[in-house]
Amino acid sequence: INEDRDRIVGFLSAKYKITDWLSLTGRANLDRTFDRGEEQYSQGTILYSRSGGEYSKSNITVTEKWFDAILEGNNTITKDLKINYRVGGIFQDSKYDANFASAGGLNITNKFSLNFAKAPSVSSGYTQVQTQAVFGQINLSFKDAIYLDASLRNDWDSRLPKPYSFQYPSVGVSAVLSDLIKLPTAFSFLKASANYAEVGNGGRFALLNPVYNYGQGAGNGFLSRGATLPLPGLKPEIVKNLEFGLEARFINNRIGFTATYYKSNSFNQLLQVALPVATGYSSKYINAGNIQNQGFEFVVNGTPIKNKDFNWDVTLNFALNRSKVVELSPEIKIFYLGGGFGRSATPVVEEGKAYGDLLAFKWATDAKGDRIVSEDGKPVLTQDQQYIGNFNPKETIGFSNTFSYKSFSLRVLMDGRIGGTLVSGTEMNLAFSGIPEVTNQYRDGGWNLGGVDANGAAVAATINSQGFWQIASGKRYGAGEFFAYDATSFRMRELSFGYDIPMKPNKYVKSAKLSVIGRNLFWLYRGNSLLDIPGIGTRKMWFDPDMSLGNGNYQGVEYGTLPSTRSFGVNLQVTF
Repeated sequence: INEDRDRIVGFLSAKYKITDWLSLTGRANLDRTFDRGEEQYSQGTILYSRSGGEYSKSNITVTEKWFDAILEGNNTITKDLKINYRVGGIFQDSKYDANFASAGGLNITNKFSLNFAKAPSVSSGYTQVQTQAVFGQINLSFKDAIYLDASLRNDWDSRLPKPYSFQYPSVGVSAVLSDLIKLPTAFSFLKASANYAEVGNGGRFALLNPVYNYGQGAGNGFLSRGATLPLPGLKPEIVKNLEFGLEARFINNRIGFTATYYKSNSFNQLLQVALPVATGYSSKYINAGNIQNQGFEFVVNGTPIKNKDFNWDVTLNFALNRSKVVELSPEIKIFYLGGGFGRSATPVVEEGKAYGDLLAFKWATDAKGDRIVSEDGKPVLTQDQQYIGNFNPKETIGFSNTFSYKSFSLRVLMDGRIGGTLVSGTEMNLAFSGIPEVTNQYRDGGWNLGGVDANGAAVAATINSQGFWQIASGKRYGAGEFFAYDATSFRMRELSFGYDIPMKPNKYVKSAKLSVIGRNLFWLYRGNSLLDIPGIGTRKMWFDPDMSLGNGNYQGVEYGTLPSTRSFGVNLQVTF
């Protein structure tokens, strides 16, 4: 597989000052990417190759345009009261244009060119989404200590039904209490804030009307109706956020903290559900759900040592998040992410439970909790998928130390996550073929799992490694519990050493700093497998949990994840 990308990015901005207190700004942005892909599979390649081999090409162009105009002003109403305000409009245009060609086998073996295609096929796709918006924003400050911010935005999104319109507001207030009231001398600064905001999203392209697809075939080809039922009443997704914050610094700013509590609720999310075959469609989308996230973030920083030659600065970050599926829909109470049951584990959204729960087949147990094995000593699996954990971490932590001595500086950053369950589909696939190191044990037999039969009687039969791991892997559609890991992990995220280069006074270069930087250097700790398998024990998590998570909803299961990388670099920073 070969992939190439060319990218063009452009930005223009102009500002016209109408008066001392009023100005007009216009901006234009262009971001266009050209992706070219090529896939070659030699004859005999398992799963992918056709007669003579397989070859395909793709060309994808994505164009993003953004234009806005903003009228901005600021006035002093009284000595203590100031106002800033903005009104403006935004125009966004997003286009996706793709062309694909496939050989369908090659007439000359492994001659990778569409000229030698056996059954050539071509397809293309095109989408265009436009969003137009107007907004207004106002900022009031009183004695440069109390601030009030409010905004309102209205969008017209081409993905929505007429009149295409939805709006979302925000309002926030903050106060620097240390400037308003007399505090104990230990306080250097104290600020409190509260904010409420809504954010809207237009939804998904091409859900309003029936979709018909053209396919190549005999004669002039044929038309087929899309398998997804239209949703003419599509509603925009709305996320409502509430946040409270407190910031304080003490002892001449030597130590301080920032604490934030937040709660967000997502409404009208798009969920795809299956339909009976008799309807003529395989699925439909519904606007449903109220998924709540609430959490706490805490940052403390300080300077334990501060003198003329040596400084030591410390920053500690701690965050936790708890989610809950408050409501889905009268039609559904559980929703399977990723389109249905996964090969190894299935992330689900279930009403009344946490977002990101994982279901998987497990090693069956009896009422006493003893593991059940068959008469010949092999593990027995549950009849259905059951809860094994949640892919979200319970807490995340970061700890940074910066030491400086004269012209030298050293920064050490460690971070990590606590909790969460991840399942390795890669290990499951490899275990079926006996590739992981753990499968080396008991290859010659003699392995007793110490389990019981369905009647609770101990089973003395022994098995070999192949008998165990092929059941666990299920011929690549296995029991996720055997390959599930506690994703708790801590690492040395970054280490940098810098030197401020002495500069003679001159009018050109003000300062220069040379640094050596290493990132993602080594593990401090990694979690273990959830199952403590008799005769083997627990296994150390072998993959990087950060690399296993994607950007979509289907998370918690890794398949063929690329290994994380360790990087080293040299940085020269010059200030003119």
